[in-house]
Amino acid sequence: MGIDLTDKVVLVTGASIGIGRAVALQFAAAGCRLALTYFAHRAEAEEVAQRCRGLGAPDVIAVSLQLADDDSIHTLFETVIDRFGALDILVNNAGAVVWEPFLEQDFGEIESQLAVNLMGVMKLTWVFLPMVSDAVISIGSTATLHQSRTPPTYCATKWGLRGFVKALALEHPGKRIVSVHPTVTATRMTDMQGMLPERVAEVVLRVAHGDIEVEPGGDVDMREYAHA
Repeated sequence: MGIDLTDKVVLVTGASIGIGRAVALQFAAAGCRLALTYFAHRAEAEEVAQRCRGLGAPDVIAVSLQLADDDSIHTLFETVIDRFGALDILVNNAGAVVWEPFLEQDFGEIESQLAVNLMGVMKLTWVFLPMVSDAVISIGSTATLHQSRTPPTYCATKWGLRGFVKALALEHPGKRIVSVHPTVTATRMTDMQGMLPERVAEVVLRVAHGDIEVEPGGDVDMREYAHA
C-alpha cells in the first residue's frame, strides 16, 4: 500500500512553470498542502496556486524565492513555518541553465548557475531538512548518468547535486532522500522540446507515494519511464 499524501505539507521550488508547475498540480490532486516558490513568474505562480486549490489542495501559498540569496531562503523558511508549522516533503526543482558553450559563458553566468543549481539547493535543504518528516526529492538530470553535450557548467552543477543527494542520504537514513533525473523535457529551458513535464511529475508523485521504491540516495532515470 502506498503512502497516503492527504494533508501532507509539500514545498516545491520553481513551481510557476515547467516541471515544477506539473509537480505542484500532481501533489494538489493528491490532497497535499502546498508551498510553491517562484522567481520571475509571479502571475504564473498565482495561477498555479489557484489551479491547485481547484484540484483539491486544502491550503496553498506562492512565495518569491531567489536561491542565490541567503535572506530569501531564510524568509521562505519563516513563511512556511508560520503558515504550516511543518514540512513533510521537499521537492528541489528550481534551476537555471545558460545554453552556451563553456568558453562563451562569462564568470557571472558560471557563478549564477552554481549559485542556483547547487549552492542554493544545498543551503535551502540545510535550512529545511530538520523539519522534513519524510522525503527530499531533488530534480537532477540524465546528463549525470551518461556523457552529455549539455553545457559543461550545467552538467557540473547537476553532477554536484547528485553527489550531494547520495552523501546526504547516508547522513540521514531515516528520511527518503533521492534524485529524479529527467531527460530533455518540454519546458521554456529547452524551447518546449522533449518529454512532457507532466510525465516527470507523475513519476515524482509515484516516488512520494512509495509506488516507485528508491534506495537511499538513489536515482530515478526518467528514460525508463518516458514511454510508460
